[in-house]
Amino acid sequence: MGLPTREPLLGEVASVSVECSDCGRSRWWQASQLMRFPGVFTGTPLAKLSARLTCSACQEDGLPGKSISVQALFVSESARVRAEAHVLNSREVPPEVSRAIAPLRRSG
Repeated sequence: MGLPTREPLLGEVASVSVECSDCGRSRWWQASQLMRFPGVFTGTPLAKLSARLTCSACQEDGLPGKSISVQALFVSESARVRAEAHVLNSREVPPEVSRAIAPLRRSG
């Protein structure tokens, strides 16, 4: 059972590293600068941020520019810890791993 967490929001970060997997271009943005993109607000969950961004360099070359990944630099340590806990809680554990870490039972 994991810790109860809520999804980290854009308003909780100091800056965000945005990288395009297609062209390799990367840039650090302040959270306020990202709000010029459609559908991006302080309440935007970080998990959904990459889907709302596009790479302008790829679009100029006629490519979709949608292979975006983000990494956040948090304002406070507590926000960073909460975000890490959310990521860990949202991961699925493969069945073979969950069996491997199951408590041992004594026989007889």
